[in-house]
Amino acid sequence: MRRQLQINNGIAHGEWQGSGGMPIPPSADWTFLDVTDRPDAQVGMLYDATTDTFSAAPVAPKTRVSKSQVISVLTPQEWASANGSTDPDVVWGMAQFQLADYVDLSDPRFSQIMGGLVAKGIVTQARADQIYTDLMALANA
Repeated sequence: MRRQLQINNGIAHGEWQGSGGMPIPPSADWTFLDVTDRPDAQVGMLYDATTDTFSAAPVAPKTRVSKSQVISVLTPQEWASANGSTDPDVVWGMAQFQLADYVDLSDPRFSQIMGGLVAKGIVTQARADQIYTDLMALANA
C-alpha cells in the first residue's frame, strides 16, 4: 500500500493511502508526494521541495484571553481608575472591553485601548508592556 501527502504552498494538507493508481491533484497548485517510506512526514508539516524535507510547522502563539484573565493581571487601583473614569476615550475603551466576549491581544483595538490608558495616565508604558506579557503568558499556559 502506498502513502502520499497532498502538498499545497509548502504545507502537507491531506493524506492518501491506497494501492493502484495515483490520485489526481485537484489543481496544478497541489502536488501529491509519495511518502510511503517516510513515516516522519505527517499532515500539517511544512515541506521544502528544494531539500525534499519535512519539518514541524511553527506554533502560532495563542492571543485570546477571557475578561476575567484581563482583570486578574490588573491592580485594584488600575481597574478602579479605568472603570471609574469619565474621560470619553477611557469610557469608550471600557465599553469595548465590557461588550466583548473575549479579548484578543492581537486585535488592534487592544493596543488602542492600552495606548489610551497610558495616554490618560492610568498605567505607565512599562506597566502596559507588563500587562501584555502577563496576558500572553495566560493565553499560552
